Amino acid sequence: MAERHDWLQVTLDPNSRRGLADAVEANAGAGDDHSARLVRVLRSHRDELLLDKEQGEIVLNALNVDRQLSALRARLEAFLGRR
Repeated sequence: MAERHDWLQVTLDPNSRRGLADAVEANAGAGDDHSARLVRVLRSHRDELLLDKEQGEIVLNALNVDRQLSALRARLEAFLGRR
């Protein structure tokens, strides 16, 4: 049986993606493959991203450090069931 995934579509401009990639990288643990993959995606040229719950957690944790991108934080909290 196929595994069901929930996704959150996010559109970010290049500056926001770069800043978020830096924040994720700074908060990632050594050898964290999920964060490393997410950083590569954020540094790509795609403005529209689909985040699953695990990626959403990583992004939310990075955003909670510097409290930037409040609208994205609110969407992630709702997506993850924290609101």
